[in-house]
Amino acid sequence: MSNMAVSWEKSQHTSLTLWDIDRELQDAYETYEQWQARHRRTRSRWACIPGKNRDDAVGKALSLGRQVHRVLESGKQAFGTRFEEGDSKCHIILSAQLLRVQYEIRQPLYDSVFSSTPTIPIDEIIMTAKSIRRACLTALRDQYARLESPLLSPILPPPRFKVEFCPFANQLRKDLKESKQSNLRPKKANPHDKYDDQEICPHCDASISVAAHSGLPAYRCILFTSHIALDPASKDDKATFACNGCYKTFDDSYAFLDHFFQKQIGSERSCLRVSISKSSATWLLSEEYIDSDPSLVEQCLRNCLERESMRDRRHRRMKSQITIRQVHSKESFKNKS
Repeated sequence: MSNMAVSWEKSQHTSLTLWDIDRELQDAYETYEQWQARHRRTRSRWACIPGKNRDDAVGKALSLGRQVHRVLESGKQAFGTRFEEGDSKCHIILSAQLLRVQYEIRQPLYDSVFSSTPTIPIDEIIMTAKSIRRACLTALRDQYARLESPLLSPILPPPRFKVEFCPFANQLRKDLKESKQSNLRPKKANPHDKYDDQEICPHCDASISVAAHSGLPAYRCILFTSHIALDPASKDDKATFACNGCYKTFDDSYAFLDHFFQKQIGSERSCLRVSISKSSATWLLSEEYIDSDPSLVEQCLRNCLERESMRDRRHRRMKSQITIRQVHSKESFKNKS
């Protein structure tokens, strides 16, 4: 997990990234078939009967599905290469799903093939695969909506120096800091679907996709303590997550978790140095953050100065281009004559 090569800021290609995700899912299913063949003798007779519902569920889950391809084709017909190339928001979400397939599905299956224990986390894999497919479908639909009704956004947005987290997140963080446990319990979005990983915040009703991250055992706690309160006027109930180091926001839970993970391991892509407390086989969420990186603060100040300088130059240029002409009426000409 420490050598994840995908950079969220790097320009990707929507169509090609989806192709990579689909290919990884196919490879994962082939690995699952290898596991079946390798451990067929150690499995029970009933489990070896072909056409079992569980095997069908795994094969159906390890694919992008028809809806994703249908939305992709509709977008290509409506917007052409613009939809195929995509925008940065869609790239970030799809790149995160590609990492999820590689590290949360394919790698566990590959490890199980060569393991002496004939067990495999089938339910977790199906849940992750369905979550990936839902995230891809939502990302494509949102991109379609953005291209259908484009909104003008400022070139240089104001820098963010503070994040207003949800009161539930603040209370949960406080409880964990004081007693290392909390009595606050969210509810499942679809309690009758055991493969749905979405949970609802009891305060703001934000829908949080509890994406598992193999490098962060406390992933569920991290997501709930890092989500921003849902705007009551918002039509979308999907949660947004914010880093309390660089204040960057993420619409995708796994993209945020990997951002958090890079901070924990102190990688080159880490936005902030954090103290890591490790206990036996588990990682503990530490609240002892080091002060903001001076280079990050300096860059923010430079961005502010550059924005204000650009605004001042534009204002002066507009004033210099204004010309005042004196308009004389016919009566004034007659009086002069």
